[in-house]
Amino acid sequence: MSALPEAQPAPLDLLTAVRERRTVDLNRLSPRPIPTSTLLTLLEAANWAPSHGRTEPWRFVVFTGEGRMRLAETLATSLARLKGEAEPGPDVLRAQRERQRLAPVWLVVAAEPAEKPRMPLHEEQWAVACAVQTLMLAARALGIASKWITNAPSLHEHTRQALGFGEGVSLMGLVYLGYPQGEWPAGERRPVADKVRWVEEA
Repeated sequence: MSALPEAQPAPLDLLTAVRERRTVDLNRLSPRPIPTSTLLTLLEAANWAPSHGRTEPWRFVVFTGEGRMRLAETLATSLARLKGEAEPGPDVLRAQRERQRLAPVWLVVAAEPAEKPRMPLHEEQWAVACAVQTLMLAARALGIASKWITNAPSLHEHTRQALGFGEGVSLMGLVYLGYPQGEWPAGERRPVADKVRWVEEA
């Protein structure tokens, strides 16, 4: 007799998800897989981000299961190239594989402008940032933790080529996703009044 599927909590409302979105470290993630249907929900949310000129430049490569090892090998090689080495040593490769296994899902994020772009690259990259934020908020609403990483290996030319992106594509890092272990981490912010000026009269 198969086990009953685990009950899913109701999604959080938007403002609660905004307040409670937190970065959760890799070592605090559960190995529990994220269903493909849930990942498609998150990617569909990202697909509704704003973009100037309706260019929709966001691109994602999703790594799950043993597919994560391809990402690990790519990043390990990029790390070696940053150090002036052609290939990673066995210890580096092993460490990268262990790191990728800590999160059940990894996304490579990229901005791909049109062949004849009408918008400057920075606007395309900002649109991708909006898509990533939308995805992370949707993830929080469904009880999934995330972190956006923009370290050197994730942005390296070898990473771009190895993942099949063309010359005009700019990598924008990695996002990992996973269910947190234990209590959801609390956050805090300084008062918004300290960061806002109001202009009410000419």
